[in-house]
Amino acid sequence: MRRTLPLRVYYVAAFAVGGVYLPYFPRWLEGRGMLGLRLGLISAAAPAMGLVAPTVFGVLADALAVRAGLLQWACAGALIAFAALTLAVTFGAVLGFGGLFLAAVAIALFRTPMLLMADVVAIEHAPRAGTSYGRLRLWGSLGFLAAALLGGYAVDLRRAIPFPSACTLAVAAALAASLALPREGRLPARTDRRGLVHLLSDGDFRLLLFAAFLGNCAQGAYDMCFSLRLFDLGVSRGLVGVAWAVGTGAEVFLMASAAPLFRSSSAPALLTLALSVAAVRWALLAVVRSSAVLLLLQPLHAISFGLVWLAEVSYTSRRFASNSPGTAQGLLVTAMGAGSSAGMLIWGPVYQRWGGSIVFAGAACFAVCASGSAFALVRSSTFSPQ
Repeated sequence: MRRTLPLRVYYVAAFAVGGVYLPYFPRWLEGRGMLGLRLGLISAAAPAMGLVAPTVFGVLADALAVRAGLLQWACAGALIAFAALTLAVTFGAVLGFGGLFLAAVAIALFRTPMLLMADVVAIEHAPRAGTSYGRLRLWGSLGFLAAALLGGYAVDLRRAIPFPSACTLAVAAALAASLALPREGRLPARTDRRGLVHLLSDGDFRLLLFAAFLGNCAQGAYDMCFSLRLFDLGVSRGLVGVAWAVGTGAEVFLMASAAPLFRSSSAPALLTLALSVAAVRWALLAVVRSSAVLLLLQPLHAISFGLVWLAEVSYTSRRFASNSPGTAQGLLVTAMGAGSSAGMLIWGPVYQRWGGSIVFAGAACFAVCASGSAFALVRSSTFSPQ
């Protein structure tokens, strides 16, 4: 427990940033006059940076056998970006679309590697610490849960300053925690000389990347439009935070208890199941208008996000454990970022024109296709349970 304390504290702080950022950033942007396509373009900046930053950081992590050192640089960059945004709004600067878009790009460029490198560290060090990746990663979910719940009460979205200030404080805490991690990885560099070409030539891995792309395109509807849909239904800011916290709480429970699932079933089979449940969840969000029922549906987040993520990471980390683990993980995050970017560019205009029902119906269709890709992986892969 003591050996993993700095990483657990880091997970809490780093995901607390997302607990404020994801539920409330779209609404904060609306308060700054960003609607429709402009809202979608700014929201898509984060996953768009996922097309570049994860793979670059993953390759560097493998080539240099550096893990926490890169994580610290990512934290420092994110802190500068959030602090600059906070200072700008504090002094009354009118940023407009261009300024807000550039701020979102700068934030995303560093925030995505903050999470990627933490996962690489956790995957490598969990076995020697006598624990599992899921049990370390759940601390990030707890940080997200607490921030989403408290943020609904503490962050006044009608004012410009509280939102970026809260994010800045959370990133500062993550940077402080990262300084307690060793800068150099204990494991030697394990880069496959064929690198990206070798990984992308693997047919099974391509199926996984395609499933991740489609699944995150669907997940983007939730990240971008779930809070907006609740607000449109008259749900209070505090209850919106509760809804996100309930979903994340269920995710924490699953991550703490998922190990037996992966001992009895293969990662591709669990991924197929999870994406199928996600399709059902998005279909229900398309038709349900009762805030109470929507709250009752939130535990499905444990499967539609938590189990999807664990299955994808489990497959990638085991399949490429002996060569280029950071690069493989970076490619996975890149595929997810590409899916989220595509989804957010779609869902913003769709939500403005047709509303939440059409958005989540479309997300259900994407999730069905993602489940089909995962099922193809089950049929072609020789991957066995852990």
